[in-house]
Amino acid sequence: MTSEAADTTTIQEALDMYVRSLKSGSRSKGKSSSAKPIDHKALYEFVKYFPPTACLQKLTPSDIGQYAEKVNGTGTTPGATAQLQAVKDFLAYAKKNEGLTEENLARYVRIRKARSRAGATVVSTESQTIELTSEGHAQLVSQRERLVQESESLVEEIRRARADGDVTENSPLDAAREEQGRVEARIQEITSTLDKSVIIVEGQTRDRKVVKIGARVEVKDLNSSRDPKIYTLVNRTEANPLDYRISDDSPMGKALLGKRVGQKLQVDTPRGKQSYEVVSIA
Repeated sequence: MTSEAADTTTIQEALDMYVRSLKSGSRSKGKSSSAKPIDHKALYEFVKYFPPTACLQKLTPSDIGQYAEKVNGTGTTPGATAQLQAVKDFLAYAKKNEGLTEENLARYVRIRKARSRAGATVVSTESQTIELTSEGHAQLVSQRERLVQESESLVEEIRRARADGDVTENSPLDAAREEQGRVEARIQEITSTLDKSVIIVEGQTRDRKVVKIGARVEVKDLNSSRDPKIYTLVNRTEANPLDYRISDDSPMGKALLGKRVGQKLQVDTPRGKQSYEVVSIA
């Protein structure tokens, strides 16, 4: 392809060429294509992130890096690795086979890999259920709806910022992209949580003999003469210490889990180790 043609090839046009090459078995020059399936959804998400009419040649390493960070999210986003690998393959094709980019942008698609300590057991988060109260579940659904609207507004903002001039030195564009990446990561995190969630009735745990998520626990501070406090143990996504709704990941929450009435516990606090006793469980 001539350099002039490469300069005017849009992302969508380049992607169409790539898909045709996969279907025709000419992904690499002089080599037959493998039977690897085409991840249309991943490629569509990539095109949707940038205006399809934008020239592929205009994309910068920063653009690609920000997109990868958006997809990676918190590092636990389901399907992130496969999605980024599909984009990486496309960008590598654009450089090697068609010369559509001066630089190999595939190098800037960073795929995070889960690491574990030697000997540690890796537990998949895909099958783990997350217990939410009905109130916490409703709050997450509402928050996701607001974030989806915010993301749509940011897409429009990105389009306007792109139209303002040089995308390589466009602070509003960079800021909008960074914010959209944060918003999309949060949407994916909430969606993953809701997909794995089960709703429990607050104060009506399956076993009131021990402390579990959803339990209201009356706790006495053995270092103080003050009246006991009542905490509700919830998932971290709906924790609110000001309302005495504490996360099962918090020091107090971890110490309370599995405890029975009358049992004592020690909690690391800013004041040092403090002793408490479980007075009642509801």
